Amino acid sequence: MSDILRLLARSTSVSKATAPPKPKQSATPTPVAEVKLTTAARRREQKRRAAANAANGPTGSPVTLVAAPPQADEQQTTKNGKEGKEKSKKRKRDEVEAVDNIVSVPNGPNTLDPAEVRSLLKQHKLKYTILATLGSRKELLKAALEKGQEDRTEAGRAASKNATTKKSKRVKEGQEKGKKEAGNDDNEAAEPKTPTSTKLDQIFPTPIQTFEELRTNYNISKRLYENVMVQNFVAPTEVQMGSLPLLLDGTRHLVHGLEECGLDLMTIAPTGSGKTLAYAIPAIDHLIRTKHEEGDSYEKGIRVVVLSPTRELADQIVNEFRKLLLGTGIKVVGMKKTLIPKERRRTRDTLNENEDEDEDEDEDEDIESSEDDSKEDDSDIETTNGSVTRSKKGIAVKSEIMVATPLLLLHAIQLCPDLFPVSNVSRIILDEADVLLDDLFLSQTTSIISHLTSPSLSFSFWSATMPSNSESLATKLISSHSSVLSSNKTRKLVRLIAGIKDSSLPTIRQTITYTATERGKLTALRQLFSSSLKTPCLIFLQTIPRAQALHAEIMYDLPTPNRIAVLHSNLSETARSKVMDSFRAGEIWVLITTDLLSRGVDFRGVNLVINYDIPTSVASYIHRVGRTGRAGREGGMAITYYTEEDVKYVRGIVGVMEKSGGAEGLQKWMLTSLPKTTKEDKKELKKKGVKERRAGAGTADGKKSRISTKSGYDRKIEMRRKAAVDMSKKRVIKGSEESDEESESEWEGFA
Repeated sequence: MSDILRLLARSTSVSKATAPPKPKQSATPTPVAEVKLTTAARRREQKRRAAANAANGPTGSPVTLVAAPPQADEQQTTKNGKEGKEKSKKRKRDEVEAVDNIVSVPNGPNTLDPAEVRSLLKQHKLKYTILATLGSRKELLKAALEKGQEDRTEAGRAASKNATTKKSKRVKEGQEKGKKEAGNDDNEAAEPKTPTSTKLDQIFPTPIQTFEELRTNYNISKRLYENVMVQNFVAPTEVQMGSLPLLLDGTRHLVHGLEECGLDLMTIAPTGSGKTLAYAIPAIDHLIRTKHEEGDSYEKGIRVVVLSPTRELADQIVNEFRKLLLGTGIKVVGMKKTLIPKERRRTRDTLNENEDEDEDEDEDEDIESSEDDSKEDDSDIETTNGSVTRSKKGIAVKSEIMVATPLLLLHAIQLCPDLFPVSNVSRIILDEADVLLDDLFLSQTTSIISHLTSPSLSFSFWSATMPSNSESLATKLISSHSSVLSSNKTRKLVRLIAGIKDSSLPTIRQTITYTATERGKLTALRQLFSSSLKTPCLIFLQTIPRAQALHAEIMYDLPTPNRIAVLHSNLSETARSKVMDSFRAGEIWVLITTDLLSRGVDFRGVNLVINYDIPTSVASYIHRVGRTGRAGREGGMAITYYTEEDVKYVRGIVGVMEKSGGAEGLQKWMLTSLPKTTKEDKKELKKKGVKERRAGAGTADGKKSRISTKSGYDRKIEMRRKAAVDMSKKRVIKGSEESDEESESEWEGFA
């Protein structure tokens, strides 16, 4: 019995001893395929494998899993799965943070996918085109060779690819025929043909989408950024989105196609789209960087020149710059005649006074200073040896930014090269560039640019309209400049089009009305005054006499007196400034003017623009209409009157209305049945206006185009009264001159 008990106890101990041991963790784990698992265990292992792969990342070493023994606890497996999921989530968060850090790296634009960049540019209607590659002959030849080599490489690849594709198809049809044609394709691949396409190259920079990117991505001056944000701009406009990445320093080399190249920019954007801010921010940031880099060796003086065709626009540009320059240490000055010493001014006046006055009257443009300038007080200017040294307002020529009209700045440079040194000018900005490159201003603009000798000079052209001849003139102007010819790197002229070229804003409601005669215009205008006049209102006419005549005719048509005024270039500067201030303050409701105010001047509250006389060109129409609807403001309206004499000039205006999409009541027959304007008619209209409304037209035409409702008898009496008053004034002046001469002849001096 004892033996049996001993035997049973030994068997029990043997069974414990022979129990399967727990597997040990080894350096070489057991392959998964060698372990047989149940269905539930296999599922658990798949989850563990996915968690382990996620934890190690896609670039990690391959992971080999070890099967758990059948005694492994299921809770431990679940715990490991949760840890793997947590690691996976943490890894994803780390990846997102890393991407965010890369995107928000300062001094560089956002890293966007090329497809996203193109989609963004298409959404905002931004198009970049390289108009010309400029520079010295050596650099151009080098760039042409590099480009030719790239073209040959691409052509060779394309030809070889086509040859391979064609060969595979031809083998199926026949081996002999396939061999012959493949040999021909190889010859074509060896000698690619020179591309004959004239299509211009395009580039795709990353546009900015918020003003905050100027600080975070482009690292502009903190003070400049604060001045921009104080203006309460909600978001950058299209022209600002597209131009700022190209003009700001330090990021141009990141744009594909502009690596190691100089850049000149031509920007075409609708009126009221914020072009002034688009070129002011880069110019100021460039000056701040230059001042910081040069340190103690920095010298004040003119470094940026802004040209504009009219004084009103120049004054407006100066005001916009001053808002952005607060606290930066950079100064801006508007060029005035009083900055030139009297002695040198008199020398120029005796030689060119008559010529300048005739040019001002004929073109109805505010090119230069009027008679009021000669009456301004020069007592604030101190002279030393006939030259201006300083004034009560500070040293004007030591301002870094100079805003001026072309002829006035040219006279200052020619008469006072010591007071207006321009050798350090690194940027020249042409606002309303198509006018500055027109025949009226071209000689003055080119003369100014010829005096700018800085090797780092860059050009920028800005306008709402830019014809092809202006583009070619700009290209020639840059390519012939000494800074480009002596440069050791190539320059590229890039054209940026924001929106639809040569069109007005779609937010402006545009109508065109046939009035048959001049009396019909006056009747339609008075009917508008009594029914649906939206003030403030601008009324444009062709000539100064017509503007004065319309003002005399309707000055009392509004119920409140003194609410209608007239503005033209024959008025003194003081009178013009007073009218402008009153119109902006709301004291004047209706302002009658010529094309003097059609360009660039910002009236943000104008609700209605009336083209009483048809514009002299399509560009003039676009700029006139652009005085309303500024800065995205909706509700602006434009009305154009035309008579029987204007029919042959209407088709171009109708085309602009149809292209912009803001036309009301535009009928289809106007797009097809109206006569086309010939080139000769366009040139004549642009230079002289409609023949019947020119100053000094014949008597028959004068009666036909007269702005008046008075009878002929009343008009004769009025003219006689005016003639009598003029004759009496002349007699008084003549009598005073004769008395002065007699007194001078009688005076013999002291004995």
